Amino acid sequence: GAPVGVAPAMNGLMWSNAATQANMAQLRARGVHILGPDSGSQACGETGEGRMMEPADIASAVYALLPADGPLKGRKVLITAGPTREPIDPVRFISNRSSGKMGYAVAQAARDRGAEVVLVSGPVNLCAPLGVRRICVETAAQMHDVVMQELVGTDIFIGTAAVADYRPEQPATSKIKKTSDRLDLSLE
Repeated sequence: GAPVGVAPAMNGLMWSNAATQANMAQLRARGVHILGPDSGSQACGETGEGRMMEPADIASAVYALLPADGPLKGRKVLITAGPTREPIDPVRFISNRSSGKMGYAVAQAARDRGAEVVLVSGPVNLCAPLGVRRICVETAAQMHDVVMQELVGTDIFIGTAAVADYRPEQPATSKIKKTSDRLDLSLE
């Protein structure tokens, strides 16, 4: 495959320099994949483009450039991850503390073994592994609908999501105002 280059750490002024940009353009023209730079705070105290990518992100990006090979090559793997949220009203919901980490790790492992991976995810603070197609959902019903659509052509299904067991029977259409010290919810 084509060689991979990682943009070294430098400040934004160095990165935007015409000579640096000309060198990067020449490398790209020769078929080199350039990774980075990232944006953020830098050692010089500046903030902006020029920061080196995180090592884990570099490893993930390089791996994604490799040809998909492994025992799951040619297989579609469908994985659910994270929590679901069931609305009480437009601003409140019931949920659980699932981080989604297990499902995302399983998705990356399947991808690493050559699978085409579809990750149906509830709301989490995680980035999808490179090369994994993520579909974001919120409620259990949405997760169910997406899974049923994606099952076509799926070879392996792995359900790691912490799907809500109950949902409010009648979610309010506007924010519930506090009118007393007690609120009763009917769940189904």
